[in-house]
Amino acid sequence: MKNYTVIIVAAGKSSRFKQKDNKLLYQLNNKQTIIEQTLMLFLNDPLCTEIIVGVSEETLTFLLKKNYQAKNVQFIMGGAERVDTIYQCLINHKISNDIIMIHDGVRCFTSLTFINQLNQVFQSQNYEVLTPILPITETLKKVKNNFVEKTLPREEYFTTQTPQIFKAELLYQVYEAYFQTKNKTIIYDDSYLVELFSPKTKIHTIYGEKQNIKLTYADDLKLLKLIK
Repeated sequence: MKNYTVIIVAAGKSSRFKQKDNKLLYQLNNKQTIIEQTLMLFLNDPLCTEIIVGVSEETLTFLLKKNYQAKNVQFIMGGAERVDTIYQCLINHKISNDIIMIHDGVRCFTSLTFINQLNQVFQSQNYEVLTPILPITETLKKVKNNFVEKTLPREEYFTTQTPQIFKAELLYQVYEAYFQTKNKTIIYDDSYLVELFSPKTKIHTIYGEKQNIKLTYADDLKLLKLIK
């Protein structure tokens, strides 16, 4: 299989975390921080020949002290929003591979087995974009002003995860298109840019991992510590 580049998003402000500390620097039971465990996942994959991390100043300072730059990890200062961080990584580093994964720095329990599966399916099927999904198991309600408007058919809806994997040419194309638009919508994941700016491109899906949780709120930390 071909080599790939990964962009790790690690520049968030942790606004929903509602704690003073940077959630990426929380230490897990194995004594590694969340961002270190995420980094090691890709450092242990021989097909991942390029790691680019979009960072905040605090995260950068921590990782430089740990000497990760000596392991061919490249750091790019992130922007105000997630989409800005990824764009900075794309335009400020000459990416050497034609396959790019994008992964949330706080998803530190993704398995290398799943990453290999994702990569294998993407390359063997010659997809342009592939995103992990999970079915919604709870009842889904549409709520307005604290009142339920209706119940939605949950079998039609899925949550998405990272890493998402793209052909580099497509990823550059949709990001450039987004930053050339005047009225920008909120972008929650990168495959959404493909929906908006390359609508004829099929976004393929693969079932993700339940353990691949995203640390968003402070209570999520308790669950993370139970996993490892």
